[in-house]
Amino acid sequence: MRQLLLAFFMGATLCLHAQNGYFFPNKKFNPSIPTPEQFLGHAIGDYQTRYDRLVAYMYELDRLSERVQVKVIGETYEKRPHLVVFFSSPANMAKLPELQNEHLKLTAPNAPLPDVAKMPVFVQLGANVHGNETSGGEAMILAAYYFAACEDEDAKKMLDESVVLIEPVLNPDGRDRFVSWVNQHRGTPLVSDNNDREHLEVWPGGRTNHYWFDLNRDWYLAVHVESQNRLKFYHQWLPNVVTDHHEMGTNATFFFEPTKENAENPLVPQYVYRTLNGKFAKYYEKALNTIGSFYYTKESFDNLYPGYGSSYPDIQGGLGLLFEQASSRGFVQDSPNGPVTFAFTVRNQLVCALATCQASVDERQNLLKFQREFFASAISEGNKNPIKGYVVGENVDATRLRRFTQTLLHHRIECYQLTDNLTIEGKVYEKGKALFVPTAQPQYRLVQSVFEKPTKFADSLFYDASAWNLPLAFGLAQGEVRTPLTKGARIGDEFVKSTVIAPTKSPYAYLLDYSDFMATKALYRLISQGISVKVATKSFKIGDKSYSHGALMIPVETQQGISPDALYEAVKAAGQEAGVSFVGVPTGYSQMGVDLGSNTFQKVTKPEALIAVGQGVNGNEVGEVWYWLDTHVGMPITKVDVGTLPRLNLSKYNVIVLVSGQYDRALAPKIKQWVANGGTLITLKTATEWAIRSDIVKEKLRVNSKADSAALAKRGRINYEDATAAEGSKNTGGTIFEADLDITHPIGFGYKNRKIALYRNNNTFLEPSASPYNTVVQYSDKPYLTGYVHPQSLKKISSSAAVVVAPEGSGRVILFSDNPSFRGIWYGTEKMLLNAIFFGANISTPNPMGGE
Repeated sequence: MRQLLLAFFMGATLCLHAQNGYFFPNKKFNPSIPTPEQFLGHAIGDYQTRYDRLVAYMYELDRLSERVQVKVIGETYEKRPHLVVFFSSPANMAKLPELQNEHLKLTAPNAPLPDVAKMPVFVQLGANVHGNETSGGEAMILAAYYFAACEDEDAKKMLDESVVLIEPVLNPDGRDRFVSWVNQHRGTPLVSDNNDREHLEVWPGGRTNHYWFDLNRDWYLAVHVESQNRLKFYHQWLPNVVTDHHEMGTNATFFFEPTKENAENPLVPQYVYRTLNGKFAKYYEKALNTIGSFYYTKESFDNLYPGYGSSYPDIQGGLGLLFEQASSRGFVQDSPNGPVTFAFTVRNQLVCALATCQASVDERQNLLKFQREFFASAISEGNKNPIKGYVVGENVDATRLRRFTQTLLHHRIECYQLTDNLTIEGKVYEKGKALFVPTAQPQYRLVQSVFEKPTKFADSLFYDASAWNLPLAFGLAQGEVRTPLTKGARIGDEFVKSTVIAPTKSPYAYLLDYSDFMATKALYRLISQGISVKVATKSFKIGDKSYSHGALMIPVETQQGISPDALYEAVKAAGQEAGVSFVGVPTGYSQMGVDLGSNTFQKVTKPEALIAVGQGVNGNEVGEVWYWLDTHVGMPITKVDVGTLPRLNLSKYNVIVLVSGQYDRALAPKIKQWVANGGTLITLKTATEWAIRSDIVKEKLRVNSKADSAALAKRGRINYEDATAAEGSKNTGGTIFEADLDITHPIGFGYKNRKIALYRNNNTFLEPSASPYNTVVQYSDKPYLTGYVHPQSLKKISSSAAVVVAPEGSGRVILFSDNPSFRGIWYGTEKMLLNAIFFGANISTPNPMGGE
């Protein structure tokens, strides 16, 4: 056996160093263009290429070849350049702007159809959106070399008839995190044992971006700079074909489309799934058969959610293509199919990338014609739709409406101002505080994705979410317009800019209505400067303005160590930075409700917050909390490894956040005592289950009733092959429900509407609290809005608790059954988490005698 392994490693090493022979058999290359090995100093597959070296190689190709042009489309959070590299014939490269303009005419049905026989097809090769799936990124280095240096006639013809855009790494920050890990743990000789440290990244791994978000879900949400860079570039070129190169478990083989037939987006023309996918699949079949690689299709993955790199192009008149390669997660790893080498995984990705380009050239005219037909049919279908458009509005929180609008603009969705107030189903949408999105527009299909609320699905298993209505995510009112509506001015970037009115200088106090989402940012800026801020727990009216629960009050004369002039400048600066308007008032006497000197105004304590991280903790959820506080509040949060918590002195923290994860029960007594001493513990999803089962709180989880158990027992036998479908369908994998929020509670401060839409992608079910005051958010008795939900799960969700506050000693535990921060887009619920962090200490047990 040892001799066989030695022979394998020797053979693998020879393959790694015979680069052109292994990756490009029988191809001729321009010797003046350096191979990747010559430039990088290592053979592709021998080491994983640092991103800075990959970038340097692309610039070297640009310098030496007339076929290459590097474009920087932005930078990442960690300041790495975000590249797209163009490849085409020298003649095409000399007239790229002209080709771009002609190509974009395909998306404008009213423009004359260009002569597609003379137009190149645009192909975008993309890889490494998951940073630890590096075989695609390495394949892009080789593809770049091929297009820059190959002298074969078939390569030249391909470049004559296409423009290839290579985005070699969609997630540079995550890639470098992973590459650093595997290179530093690389053994000599290589270690194929799956248990070796090389193959087991330290938490959180390289999959995600700087804030530990999965960027492959972000094409639609456009939360992060990488996605915003990409979307801006994408809509400037609208490629006909886009590849998305991934990796999966080591024990698999190779996947290419088609995906599951019953998990296709119904808004996408069937021509994509039934014709184009089938034609392109033939090229992958041939390419992989030629090198003897095994593969599969149709069994898994889906195209339902429009926010993947392989599904977003489908809804933009292109063809998105997913590739999934069994991962070596390093340099070589054992699998049931034999040792999987890194070079082997790179080669599979490479041959499919080149096959994509060849198929695109062969189908060039069909792809170009389809793109025109796609946008023409979008307008036609929009005109036929009885819904003429959608109106979205928000009367008190300008930030949420602006952020929603910015998301639409990222996708080039047309939206317009209202010319007058509009009433739909009793809801008044105010001019200037609402927008109209017509259905008859080139982005009709994406508009439907944004606004539809599907409840019927062909399958009950989902690779990801089953609901993605954006107005619900932003907590905005939406209405359907079914009669012709006169549009106002088209909305552009000016709409998303905030308008701040500086407060009148006051000798008494400054007030801020807390309904704007960014009010928390202003609050933190002030209290971090040592300025005393109080929060209203009752409503009141002063002057011509009414203030609800949660309004902020900054007294002038009682500030310690800050003059009225300095306070005014601090308040004004906080408002400018956050985009909110404070009001200076000369008196504390109210026309209605409490006066400013009332004890119902409580001082806000500066949060000193900790969040648990590390092995067993959900990194995405940690990243979401971190992201919101970093980018929307400007507040630091200390990230502490969960293994450190048992020996950490917690007394310096007044807030602890535990997201979904596995927590040691032995930690519970320490946390419980910390809460009793006055701390605020915030738990999400399975952390909420842990807190209850560890007796930190006396609240209860909702479990199967006797009737449910009896129904399960009556199901009888189920075939083994159906087990995954039968059990998986019970998972709530991304569905939206309606709940009631107590807007008088500190968790509800700033909300005006008791109805709230919650996103649920878990099966944590909470019983309402025994105390009538402590169930802050409760699902309605008929809560289902959109997405897939199993009937048994829906029964458990109905009338269950979504947020419960459990007082313990001098502190409190705030239990969320869901994740209010989901993917950095749920503005409609994130404020509840911010309120928990900032106002947790202001939650008291109601005293019927009137005391505190």
